[in-house]
Amino acid sequence: MRWPVVFIALIYMLLIGCKQEVKISDGVVHSFSEEGISFGQFSDDGKLLLGVTHSDVVTLWRIDTKQVELEIPADKVIKSVKHVALSKDNSLLLIANDTTVGLWSVPARAMISKVNFSGVNAYATITALALSPHKDRLLVGMADGSINMADINTRLNNRFQPHTQPVRFLRFDSQGELYMSGALDGKVGLWQFASSDAVFEQEFAHRITSLTTNDDFSMLFVSDGLSAQHIKKLTSGEEVVKLTYSARFKIFRQSLFVQGGALLATSSSKSHLSVWHVGTGEEIGTWTIQTKSKGASIVAMYGDDVGELLTFNSDGMMERWNLDLLEAL
Repeated sequence: MRWPVVFIALIYMLLIGCKQEVKISDGVVHSFSEEGISFGQFSDDGKLLLGVTHSDVVTLWRIDTKQVELEIPADKVIKSVKHVALSKDNSLLLIANDTTVGLWSVPARAMISKVNFSGVNAYATITALALSPHKDRLLVGMADGSINMADINTRLNNRFQPHTQPVRFLRFDSQGELYMSGALDGKVGLWQFASSDAVFEQEFAHRITSLTTNDDFSMLFVSDGLSAQHIKKLTSGEEVVKLTYSARFKIFRQSLFVQGGALLATSSSKSHLSVWHVGTGEEIGTWTIQTKSKGASIVAMYGDDVGELLTFNSDGMMERWNLDLLEAL
């Protein structure tokens, strides 16, 4: 009586195994650093790569030539570096420690200014950064759940406290008018800049470990620390799909909509890259990234609309993936 069940289970396992056999990695393109990487970011146009080493060396590389575009002198870095952000046009670099944000001009290779930020709690530290596409607005998330909404031109700052625990994710829309926030209190919100009224707000049972939106800000992906992984319509919170997978438990870290929003790429804390079908929530496949050290993970991702995905890991290695090969699955 149990044979049909066993047979079906074996077939399912074979199908899952077949997914793993499709090789989509084109290999490591370059190793940009021999030292471990704490933070990374690809530029919006995919031409530059930003990395911060464990010893607080902040470097901006050109991806095509693999040459250094900018390296912040050690005696000029605001230490210890906790957060970095590169502007959409690649001209402005933000570097923050626990209390201060420094603004650097990339073309001039010089610091423009530095500003101290605090939370509602005077001892709260900086936990997240986001710069608007037009470089005129800055979001600074704090450990007490507050968010500073600073106008860079007027130097006016509005602060409110939508979260009760550290803010980990901040992201502007393409106009710099709306932004998303996510925190360890499990709450996700969509906000109008300079306003404390939520456009959309939802609370999950556990801390938010991954949060991203697609390019036109119509959908979001959110994962909490246990078992909630959802793709939702951004302005209403309406469910689009919930991710489905055979494993009992998955950790989601980096996430990125790719292929024009048709696919979702996610990373884990165990050197894995997964790709998901946005329409169905099904896991297309999971692959192990190339690393030099045990436990290395992806710190940044970049994808275009023609099938290429780039990942940058904590070993300083950039790997290229061909998503067009997923059509074979």
